[in-house]
Amino acid sequence: MSQEESTVREAAERNARAVMAGDLSQVMADITPEAMAKLMQMGAQAQESGAPNPAAMPSIQSYELELVGEDEEGATYRVTFVSSAGSATLDARWQQVMGQWKIVNVSLVSAQVAPEQSQD
Repeated sequence: MSQEESTVREAAERNARAVMAGDLSQVMADITPEAMAKLMQMGAQAQESGAPNPAAMPSIQSYELELVGEDEEGATYRVTFVSSAGSATLDARWQQVMGQWKIVNVSLVSAQVAPEQSQD
């Protein structure tokens, strides 16, 4: 593992822990405005479909982080958050922006409602 990969991995881990803890200031420090706009748009679409909103999941209990691709410009990590409402899996593209690792693009891979949430 290269030092650069370790550094981006550490940033991805830090961000996932911040999301799980509800540390909005750290999440905002790790994401570009363009990626945040995409995340907010995904949240609105999730609300319309009834799927878990990755930007507002209650009491996230755990996360899994997996490297899905890397190149000379950065790396893409897939992170799955699990809460009582269900799970949401996102791909986050990390690149160096002014000397810091930042999420420059984010996409929703899947969102699943917890079984007890889908029954009324």
